[in-house]
Amino acid sequence: MGQLAKQTGLVGLLLVAVIAAYWTGLDGGFFFDDEPNILQAQSLRLTELSIPQLQEAWNSGRAGLGGRPIAQLSFALNHYFSGFDPFVFKATNLAIHVLTCVLVFLVAKRLLLVPIYAGVAAALWLLHPIQITSVLYVVQRMTSLSALFLLAGFLLHMAGREQAGSAGISRILFAWFVCWPLAILAKETAVLFPLFVLIWELIVRRNALGRLDRFALMQMLVVGLASVASLVYLLLPAGQWLWAGYEMRSFTLVERLLTEGRVLWFYLGLIVFPRLEAFGLYHDDIPISTALLTPWTTLPAWLGLIMLGWVAWYARRRAPLLCFGFAWFLVGHLLESTVLPLEIAHEHRNYLPSFGLFIAAAWGLMQVVQHAGWQKTLGIALAAVFVAYSFLVTALRAHQYGDDIRRTQIESQHHPESARTHYEAGRALVSRVEIDSANSPQYFFARKHYEKAGELDPNHKVSWLGLIHLNCQIKESVEPEWVDALARRLVDCPLGPGDRSILFSIKEMTIAGTLCLSRGDVERLFNAATMNRSASAQVKMLAHSWLADYLVLAARDLSAAQTELDKALAIAPHNPSNRLKRAQLAFLQGRYEEASAMLDRLQESSLLRSERETMALLRTCMGPEGKTKCARL
Repeated sequence: MGQLAKQTGLVGLLLVAVIAAYWTGLDGGFFFDDEPNILQAQSLRLTELSIPQLQEAWNSGRAGLGGRPIAQLSFALNHYFSGFDPFVFKATNLAIHVLTCVLVFLVAKRLLLVPIYAGVAAALWLLHPIQITSVLYVVQRMTSLSALFLLAGFLLHMAGREQAGSAGISRILFAWFVCWPLAILAKETAVLFPLFVLIWELIVRRNALGRLDRFALMQMLVVGLASVASLVYLLLPAGQWLWAGYEMRSFTLVERLLTEGRVLWFYLGLIVFPRLEAFGLYHDDIPISTALLTPWTTLPAWLGLIMLGWVAWYARRRAPLLCFGFAWFLVGHLLESTVLPLEIAHEHRNYLPSFGLFIAAAWGLMQVVQHAGWQKTLGIALAAVFVAYSFLVTALRAHQYGDDIRRTQIESQHHPESARTHYEAGRALVSRVEIDSANSPQYFFARKHYEKAGELDPNHKVSWLGLIHLNCQIKESVEPEWVDALARRLVDCPLGPGDRSILFSIKEMTIAGTLCLSRGDVERLFNAATMNRSASAQVKMLAHSWLADYLVLAARDLSAAQTELDKALAIAPHNPSNRLKRAQLAFLQGRYEEASAMLDRLQESSLLRSERETMALLRTCMGPEGKTKCARL
């Protein structure tokens, strides 16, 4: 009973600690990918908990290959109960983080066998500052939900393998056919689940049994064959779609792979030596490795990783958990930190991989504490200091994230070579502070941040849009070179995944009257994007469609809008959204029979809820008493 009371007290203490550490950060706003994935996703705005609306939210995702529907559904439920209140979204993330920590503890207890050391691993994982972006950066709920389901599956697999009979088989089946699919539906990185299980079979379970049993051998064969098949597919023409993502990047596949060796050491440094100034939302200030010695640290980084891998493998029999922990870290980075055409570095990629390092640390502490005297005292003291220090740094980071201006200004000081950080610092000033004059200090600093962002990154585009918007806000004329620079970069520089938001913002702000560009400048910018060689058909289609929106709602030129919509439909003839816009345009031009026929053909198409409402309104407008309701179109 006393032992249970102690464990309950420790759990309560950890819960209080994590809430205290994160509390001030829950007041921060949405940022970065929160906007396209949450704020701009109309399908997440549930008005009722009906099957059709829940299905629409399920299918609303734009991130990843599968849309990550479980995360999207959770965002929709947040909105239904609280609107777009960032506090509620972030508090939900924190609750998921705590639930995931429970699984971290249970998995660690099965690995370490001693609850107190499992608690140390869980405390390190729970309170470490590298987890901040997985909690306070709302869209990274995708990462934490995926980790939650993956760890549940991993725990059930271990339990099933250690339990004979139908109960063990049931646990294994539930792990593989329920938990694993749920993890993938939250984020595709969960496809690594078989590899996580395999390293446990090959290292930990093999060491316990002294051999590999038939199940483990069969699993090794299946995982090996699946890996070879995946590699062959990616080398065939059918798999080239994946590598096409490098057309949107400023680095090549080889350069990314070379750079990731240094990035992994950067992550290890953040975990082992968590310095406040080293953390940040963006790490675009990490130089790209263009060769093994450019920069010179590239080759030593890769040699060091190989050496660490060899040491861990050499110790697999005498120190299996040390080997397992390092293997877990590397397996966790196989997708996002190797050859896929993703951005170079993000801290949330360590949410699950860091668990392996904390298992290895807890195992090391367990070995040290077995010795009496100063070694035991030192080991316990170091562990306590590290947990307390992690709590302090996490609390300081959370405080930064509690206010957008505070976060962006501090991070721009910590990462002066990061273009994205400078842009966000300027944007936060413009959006949160009323700037009414070019002589105000807020204008000066916002302009400096935007200019610095454009100077640091020759591919950066949105900083020039920020400068244009800044002058429009204070009713100052826009400097022509800003428009020239933005147009030039839209034509010549790779169009990254986030660059389409620039065109959307131009459309939305010009329609709202907050962007003081002439029609000629707006058309020039949209045309520049469509002429970019790296622009996908999807981006070109959206550019024509959004330009049509501008021409109707801002320029009031229906004929020009029809031309742009026809170009969009030529690229994607069956796109229902553009077909609906075409019907609206026909109605506005007085061609009612044509509009009605278009709506008839759209009846069975897959439309968003808001688009179906527009279609119903359009039909009403064409009815005998429709003129009074058409003002809403």
